[in-house]
Amino acid sequence: MQKYLFLLLLFVCNAYNSWSQDTAASERFLITGQVPALSDGTVIGLYQSDGRLIVPIVLDTVADGRFTFSDTTSCVKPLMLLSSDEGFPSHWLDVWVAPGRQITITGEDRLLPLWRVESDIAEQQEQNGFQDCVRELNREYLGYNVAECGWFRQMQLEHDGDEEFARLAWAKVDSLRKYSFPLMRAIYKKELDYMITAPVGKVYMQKLVSYAQMTVAKAFMPYSDEVKALYAGLPEAMKHTSEAELAYQHLYPTAAVEVGDEMADGELYDVQGGNHHLAEFKGRYILLDFWSSGCGPCIESLPEMEEAAEKYKDTLSIVSISIDPKKEWEAFVEKKQMKGNQWNELRKAGTGLAMSYRVKGYPHYVLIAPDGKIQSVWGGYGKGSLLGKLQEEIHRDTNLNQE
Repeated sequence: MQKYLFLLLLFVCNAYNSWSQDTAASERFLITGQVPALSDGTVIGLYQSDGRLIVPIVLDTVADGRFTFSDTTSCVKPLMLLSSDEGFPSHWLDVWVAPGRQITITGEDRLLPLWRVESDIAEQQEQNGFQDCVRELNREYLGYNVAECGWFRQMQLEHDGDEEFARLAWAKVDSLRKYSFPLMRAIYKKELDYMITAPVGKVYMQKLVSYAQMTVAKAFMPYSDEVKALYAGLPEAMKHTSEAELAYQHLYPTAAVEVGDEMADGELYDVQGGNHHLAEFKGRYILLDFWSSGCGPCIESLPEMEEAAEKYKDTLSIVSISIDPKKEWEAFVEKKQMKGNQWNELRKAGTGLAMSYRVKGYPHYVLIAPDGKIQSVWGGYGKGSLLGKLQEEIHRDTNLNQE
């Protein structure tokens, strides 16, 4: 009997292992690349976005013009191919993967976003349509981008700390951008024109959201009317998708508030799930700190933020508003043992209060006076800058009130 039980157990274990291996194999995708112009030792990376950061999945070193990537996935999703080696642009190639699929990549040079991706994945074929419609414009633009990256590389690697060289390099970059920026805008217009007749799929909706987000920067993307027309032309069912709703929020944002205006308020949540409003602190100074765990300067500012909270505890309430997804935000707050009012709107980054206060980068600070009106807005962080700014603003306001 023991012998039979042992054999039965062995059979079950083998069956389970076989099933596990078959399942893993069925979910594994394979990307093979062949770009003969690449020299041996060139490093190519496969990356994915978590909504805030570009995270590496796997790297490969080119040999005989070939590279290979393989990993598992349980769904169809977009990944990014890029390289930080010399001679490559700062842009990536969009590659869609799916369980059990084989993807082939070919190219002729280091202009990686122009490489061709072949597979039977519908989203990739949709992506290729966008790529092909701007191919020649993109080739010209990428030439300038590679030159720009070369100057940045020299600044960071060969002449780090050399202020004279930095001035020269920035002058060169500015001169390159006089040609590259018009090409960039031409690419945007070409894609928007293509979208008038293109099928509405996943890639289309991603593009629509991206362009809707960019309409705030009119100098870079002066085609808000075209984007609004594309949104209006969506099938009615598509307008109820999360992507369409996000595009709408960017195209028709809530009224922006400026210095001197009454503060904008909204629902915010702490890590325990409690509901809050900025109005809780009306009658005191309120400092809004829009931040992300993926922002280096935001993290550097944490000790000084705690120092400011203690120094001005009788007159100032600091509200740290994270734009991170719920799980990542909660984990980071716990890991860093962050104190004070750690709140989150639990919306997609760039929407809600971030739109009202026109947050374009992080950290972003808004100082609200005790009467509930916006007193000052500024961005960025350097050591001592936060305490210096608060001292300047609060002391100035105190002196004005005394007068």
